[in-house]
Amino acid sequence: MIEVGNIVTLENTQEYLLLEELKKENHHYLYAVRVVNDEVATDEYLIFEALKKENDDYLKVVNDKTLYDELMDEFRDIVADKILDGALDDTEEGVAV
Repeated sequence: MIEVGNIVTLENTQEYLLLEELKKENHHYLYAVRVVNDEVATDEYLIFEALKKENDDYLKVVNDKTLYDELMDEFRDIVADKILDGALDDTEEGVAV
């Protein structure tokens, strides 16, 4: 299922954790980070377009540089808004030193 928080496996067997989603002009985009052994995040990020074909869901990498840059700016805004709203505060607890 293509939904934020899930890990998807691509045809090349690489796995990506879906971090954020964005709907723009009747298209559904997902920002994802590649994960390896035991769901450890790497520094490899991609933006996918979610497609539906014959009741199946597919992910297509966004390769258009202009579109990718526009989407990246919008994903940054989404995350920044969540930080300002405190929505990400519960994801990591601070440790007293």
